[in-house]
Amino acid sequence: MAAPVVRSVTAESTVLLPGQSTTVRVDAYHPDSRLLTLSGRVSDPTGAAWDSPVRVDLSVPLTVQLGSSAPGVTVTPNPTDPTTFTVTVLAGRGTVTLTATARDGAGRTGTATTTLTVPLLVGMSTEKGARTQRVVVEYPGIRYMRDFGTDGGDADALPELPPLNAGKFVDAPSAVMHVSWKDDVEQLTGWLDGLSRPIYLTWYHEPMGDVTPATYRATATRVAQIVAAHRNRRWVLGHGPIVTRYWLDEGRGNPADWGYPGMTHYGVDCYSRDTATYWPASRMFGVAFGKVRAAYPGIRLLVPEYGLTRTTADTTGAGRAQTIRDHVTWLRGQNDVDAVAYWNNWAEFELGDPPLESTAWRNLQLT
Repeated sequence: MAAPVVRSVTAESTVLLPGQSTTVRVDAYHPDSRLLTLSGRVSDPTGAAWDSPVRVDLSVPLTVQLGSSAPGVTVTPNPTDPTTFTVTVLAGRGTVTLTATARDGAGRTGTATTTLTVPLLVGMSTEKGARTQRVVVEYPGIRYMRDFGTDGGDADALPELPPLNAGKFVDAPSAVMHVSWKDDVEQLTGWLDGLSRPIYLTWYHEPMGDVTPATYRATATRVAQIVAAHRNRRWVLGHGPIVTRYWLDEGRGNPADWGYPGMTHYGVDCYSRDTATYWPASRMFGVAFGKVRAAYPGIRLLVPEYGLTRTTADTTGAGRAQTIRDHVTWLRGQNDVDAVAYWNNWAEFELGDPPLESTAWRNLQLT
């Protein structure tokens, strides 16, 4: 006998953001299946008779399965349709391969694959409250946003983890939040208990000059331990330190100062205040990324904050708009970069009128 054949594996949506789902359908058949049509005569109790074909279905029953070895992928069978599945992807940027298997009663199988893509997350961050509410309206499609936490009025002035039921978590419901806090790392356990959406995590954003490397590494290691042991760890897409491009490049900083066991990501805040020229991506990101990659081969990268000052000669904003497009295109070409958020808070970086720059970023979020 022949083996089953999977004709196609089709996803309703092939591009998913972290936490999103899609329906996948598998079309499979067995070559030995037959549908016979026999000639025959049918009569009713009154004696009336007429010719009618009789069909005999000799199909070979198949069991259809769908699975993936990619991390963060959940496949749920449809209880009423054995060829349809719901696939949820809870992972950062990358390609997810789905494999469909059709099996007959004798154990013979046929397989086929399809792929889903989690894209570079392009987003925007600004001050909490009214400013965040405004940019969510003005820049629909924000996929990644920073939330720095706020000091809760305890004995120190260090920001604690932000509330999960207020602030940016409510104002930007579709964004993957990158959460930072500087207070007691042990509060993370209780905070994770209420987590129900994908996030990135950083303890003590930009620690340079505030915390010694030894203290940072020892404390941040607890982040890795707490996340790994927590029942809600699936919602944490990654965690790691954040430093500045300036510190790595002009400051000749050593990225190994802040690396810790178990970290998955390294963030670099990238700004240019140069009013004479727009920097190419190789300078804006490349030098700093190169140092991180050399120190930690295979580490995932993030640009939690990104901003450009408009040059003096660029009176219309056309140059900054084009540079923004060029920079994001370059980041999309780097397969180890998961996300970038424009810092639309300080006047020197804000994307305002004329609208060339704001339109450019708005469109980049949606592509």
